[in-house]
Amino acid sequence: MSDDFIRCYISDIKFEILKAIQRESGKFDEWELMRGSEFKYTKSYNYQGVFERDESLLEAIAKRSVIAETRQPGNVKQSIIWEKALNIADVITLLSLARARYYSTLPVEKSLGGTCSISWGVISREGAGNQDIVTIRNLGGFVSEALTFIESNPTWLTESGFIPGIYWYEQAQMNYFTAPTILVIGLYWVSLEILAKAYIDTKGWHLPRKRDRVKCFIDYRGYTGGTWAFLDKAIDDWYEIRNGVFHEGSEALPLGDISTLHQQIRDFASLVFVEMLQRQDALRIGEIAKRIRDY
Repeated sequence: MSDDFIRCYISDIKFEILKAIQRESGKFDEWELMRGSEFKYTKSYNYQGVFERDESLLEAIAKRSVIAETRQPGNVKQSIIWEKALNIADVITLLSLARARYYSTLPVEKSLGGTCSISWGVISREGAGNQDIVTIRNLGGFVSEALTFIESNPTWLTESGFIPGIYWYEQAQMNYFTAPTILVIGLYWVSLEILAKAYIDTKGWHLPRKRDRVKCFIDYRGYTGGTWAFLDKAIDDWYEIRNGVFHEGSEALPLGDISTLHQQIRDFASLVFVEMLQRQDALRIGEIAKRIRDY
């Protein structure tokens, strides 16, 4: 019998939420979910005592994590979104979109074919306040519907710009913890820019200015008028920051304004990606628009 396994430490998410998503979506049942607070490394599956210096650190990280483990890695589906990853990566990516916050899947512990390894990374803290795009009660349905749509439309990922747009979105989320806010805003902007270009290309239109492309794409997605009236000015500010950070290395706006603009573009970019996979109802859209406006 093989002792192969893969164990992921997923930071800053409640066990009950992830378990409910697993049950409701039915998309990653190959993974056993465990409460990190109950995890004992010395009693873990296939413990060999080869990482003595890391055991205390792993248990400390586990207390802030939900642990997802599979003892049959060969039966786990590959990621649809990411190369050389497993389906748990898709689930975490969709949750990052749905809640507008970064969920780390590191460290990842592996024992494959007798070779053991631990991949280390920064374990991030969840941002304070409500950033959710998809309501908690709909997270399982969102993950299920999104993955079903992607599985049924494999060419859509590149044709729509979802890939590589999601790569830049993830970079923005990860860099929030280590990079200047203006850089994070610039990364979110690039993710929107990519989606906009893909849309413009499908129409065969010629819009050389990136800001115009984004505004055209946003109009197409229906984020106009009413509670979205503030968006035109916000786009101009996001674009100004994007140009400053990527071309001039400057910070042109007061720090307070930049903090607000970061929260706005974070939630708005998350909403755009989410609605490419599952449309939210009008009431929910209105709530999100008001929240973004009032930051």
